[in-house]
Amino acid sequence: MMKKVLFAFAFFFFAETIQAQCSENEEYKVLLVGDSWAFFIGVDGTINNVFEQYGMSNYKFFTNTTVAENGARTDDFLESSRLNEIRNLLQVYPSIEVVHLSIAGNDVLGQWNINFTQAELDALTDEVYVQVVQIIDSIKTMKPGIKIVFSGYTYPNFEEVIESADPFQTIHPFYGTWEGMGFPTFLQINTILNEFSLLMENYANTDPDVEFFKAPGILQYTYGQTDALGVAPGGTYPPFTQPMPFGDPNYPSPKNSMRDYALTKDCFHLSPKGYRDLIGYHTLNFYQKYLADDQYLLASLNESGGLSSFEMTSADLRLGKDAAENLSLLLNFETQNMNYDGLEKADIFLRIEEIQGQNPLASGMTLQVKSGYFGQTLAIEPLDVLAVGDESGTPCVFGKKDGPGDWIRIQLPAAFLPWIQQGNSTQFVLQSNASSDGFVSFSDASNPQHAPYINLKFDAGYTPIRERVEQVDLRLFPNPTEQNFQLEANDAEILSVRLYDYLGVACVNWESAQSFYDIEHLAAGYYLVHVNTTKGLVVKSVLKP
Repeated sequence: MMKKVLFAFAFFFFAETIQAQCSENEEYKVLLVGDSWAFFIGVDGTINNVFEQYGMSNYKFFTNTTVAENGARTDDFLESSRLNEIRNLLQVYPSIEVVHLSIAGNDVLGQWNINFTQAELDALTDEVYVQVVQIIDSIKTMKPGIKIVFSGYTYPNFEEVIESADPFQTIHPFYGTWEGMGFPTFLQINTILNEFSLLMENYANTDPDVEFFKAPGILQYTYGQTDALGVAPGGTYPPFTQPMPFGDPNYPSPKNSMRDYALTKDCFHLSPKGYRDLIGYHTLNFYQKYLADDQYLLASLNESGGLSSFEMTSADLRLGKDAAENLSLLLNFETQNMNYDGLEKADIFLRIEEIQGQNPLASGMTLQVKSGYFGQTLAIEPLDVLAVGDESGTPCVFGKKDGPGDWIRIQLPAAFLPWIQQGNSTQFVLQSNASSDGFVSFSDASNPQHAPYINLKFDAGYTPIRERVEQVDLRLFPNPTEQNFQLEANDAEILSVRLYDYLGVACVNWESAQSFYDIEHLAAGYYLVHVNTTKGLVVKSVLKP
């Protein structure tokens, strides 16, 4: 009993006397480029809002009305003035690592009609496809190593929205668009959208610098069809039941996920929450881990868990106070797998599952670190709650911290960093400073997407893995070409070359360097050329008219 009293007193005294100096170094990480979807995402501040929800409030996006324009088409972004503005922004904000690109919706759906023959549809999608890839290739030349996230679209909702505007259907702002497409059904328009998405996904699979996100059913998933669909096929379905990523192509995105202009609803552009759901999907599946500094490590499932002032353990990660019981948690990270042994900073990320009673995160927390393990073994043990770490401190905690699905980022004090070493696992004990009843439950490590993780930034002696592949000065010419092309590399040797069509299918494989690369026998179209050199892989494009 005396040990518990002493522990509580020491904890209270420490929390009262040591205060963290909390500040964030904000950096632009994402450049938002594209059409009206990019425009609205920019106006709503969607990326910043979602990044804060994921604990990444120190990361920001940048855009302006030149590079994110309502109504823009793909050919607009092949103009030199627009490309020069993108290049200028990447130079002004050198911390940008990703260009988030939303484009082609006005081209594909804006020019398509349900009476198109298959040949006419193929010609349209091929033309738009080539222009999109040209835009991406142009951006890649501006900043070697830049990542392109090509954002897909969600299902529109023309028929239900416009039909509900009766008797003013024909003056609805999107009536002319729907009429120009020939009044397609949900399935018809969604099929076109999905087919183009598949085209872009296959392209992205051949280019390591490009990520394509197809999530046309994301709003069906997050919103559900809680009110009966106002037109055929009618019916309802609850949230979180439609399969991702396609949902049900027989249905649109729910009407209440569309942008609301008070007098009418949009048919294609999303509400602020709709865009947050879309970017949240992107962040969970890409941004969160890609924007980690030099390395991240997930918490160990079996060696992490909850600790109680009653000297009990639990698999649940809970922090706070439940009546007379103080709840803390222990996290174990296998830092012996670190890529490097010198740290500049480190952060722990935790995802909130539930908050009961008063939110203890509002009162701050105390943190201990131990190189190796707190108790007798690496496993979580009842007496770990009384163990003393190598260093203690009050960390800075960032993020929304409001409810389920929010992430917090715990910025480790500088004094903790020497105890995070390649030679050992590293354990942390988190204890709440709250005196009132209430606790927060965090996601455990059973789901890698939701697992606690530590983000590591190494010191100046470390060469980031992304920068270890030397850039190759490689030229492909002539381009376009009807017969053959040549490759010329400076300071590198070409080892092999492989050609892919726009569906990602390998067409030709040259096992060694050639004087000429013959494509005369191939069909007209756009091809990707993967060039394996002594300095790494280079991806070029070639067009056969």
